[in-house]
Amino acid sequence: MRATTATHLPAKTTPALRGACEKSARAVISAARRAATGKTSPEALADLVDSLTGVIEQTTELLLAGKQVRIVEDDAAMTTQEAADVLNVSRPHLVKLLELGQIPQLPKVGRHRRVSRAAVLKYKRARDAQREPVLKDLAALSQRHRLGY
Repeated sequence: MRATTATHLPAKTTPALRGACEKSARAVISAARRAATGKTSPEALADLVDSLTGVIEQTTELLLAGKQVRIVEDDAAMTTQEAADVLNVSRPHLVKLLELGQIPQLPKVGRHRRVSRAAVLKYKRARDAQREPVLKDLAALSQRHRLGY
């Protein structure tokens, strides 16, 4: 699962909610550390607490707003059609992206391609980040010329 950090949270989050979520995150991590035999570095532990706090906080906000929450493992393998659906592109276009190396490909299953969900979501975030300033410029241009968009 891709962890959501506190920087991605809505601005309406209260300090009390943040504190409660952080306490929950620390409790979960403490229980996990007791169950595991490996040790975690202080830096990695701090990152995990921040990340888990953000996940709990965002989940709580969404549930309180009456929305449904689904947890999806980022490392799951997807078919090319599933990946194309996530990106809202055609399957042949997705295959082209795989062949160009823009999205890494998992080993084939027989002759069928597989793609990591994490890789698809990483590509989507990068693509959306590139599109955002251009879309803002386009919206400003259309408003300047009173095109009604």
